[in-house]
Amino acid sequence: MAYRQLLLALMEVVPAMLRKLSSLSEIVAAIAIFAVVAPARAQSSGPEPPRKLTLTTDDGVELAVTYYPSSLGKQAVPVVMLADHQTSQSVFAPLATRLHAPAEGDTAANSPADAHQSFAVLTVDLRGHGDSLAQRLPNGSTRQIDATNLNRQDLAAMVTFDMKAVRKFLVDENDTGKLNINALSLVGAELGATVAVNWAATDWAWPPLAVGKQGQDVKALVLVSPAWKFRGLNVQNALQQPGLRTGVAVLMLYGKEDKKVSADVKRIYELLEKHHPRLASADPDELHDLMEIGAEIKIQGTQLLKNKSAENRIIAFLETFVVEKNFPWSKRRND
Repeated sequence: MAYRQLLLALMEVVPAMLRKLSSLSEIVAAIAIFAVVAPARAQSSGPEPPRKLTLTTDDGVELAVTYYPSSLGKQAVPVVMLADHQTSQSVFAPLATRLHAPAEGDTAANSPADAHQSFAVLTVDLRGHGDSLAQRLPNGSTRQIDATNLNRQDLAAMVTFDMKAVRKFLVDENDTGKLNINALSLVGAELGATVAVNWAATDWAWPPLAVGKQGQDVKALVLVSPAWKFRGLNVQNALQQPGLRTGVAVLMLYGKEDKKVSADVKRIYELLEKHHPRLASADPDELHDLMEIGAEIKIQGTQLLKNKSAENRIIAFLETFVVEKNFPWSKRRND
């Protein structure tokens, strides 16, 4: 609850409480308590500032990430952001900041101010990008990873090793009550979108264990200019995963004037469409759990996010298909 809401609520109950107090000393004491508690609540209501971290993958890559922790604990929806080829996590800073610490009264997502909650955001430099350039090899030597020379093994390792390290971090945060990994959302641009789709399929392929839940956490994919294939890493097999097809809401944003991107978006949409039926009478402008929104421009990727309306659509989509679903929290490790 925002501090302003708390203050208004207290203003309604305090006068009645004071009327029941019988002495001046009791009234003074009550006012003193209110003066201490209200500022304390105000100070604790906002999220912590973002912090830069390093996650180590099982194959020795030091992944640079920035974590924007939420103030909502087990109700916090985590959002992982994956950038395009030869870019870094910094391109997501404006959107990450807005999701992490929305301005009071922010209704740009066409939702009530209190619905635009604080998300727990993790922006990631995938291997070979940003500050994730070094890999410690088993023999003790160090390999420098160059984004311009990524091979098929490097791309596959983004899905397996990089995202495994990301998930381990999120599970640790989940189990300490700082977020709800069962409401996980992924935002990927171009190459990042390809990685996001493939990892979402991996996540949904894990069956539940007898001792509890281990996967099926990804509930939304926001794909910015998604590509069908990048240097041998494609989305075709991933999109065949039954859980991904039915259990994940998908939003695609792109520039229509690029014919290749438009063709790839159409191909992805047609594979998913029959699993996300829309009522014939539905308003075409109404939010749906499978959406493709093309702008009449040629620019692609995170350049599209410089437009506030794109941010607004992403926020509204995540609010509707993740936040409002209230997916249950559960501990993941039985230590």
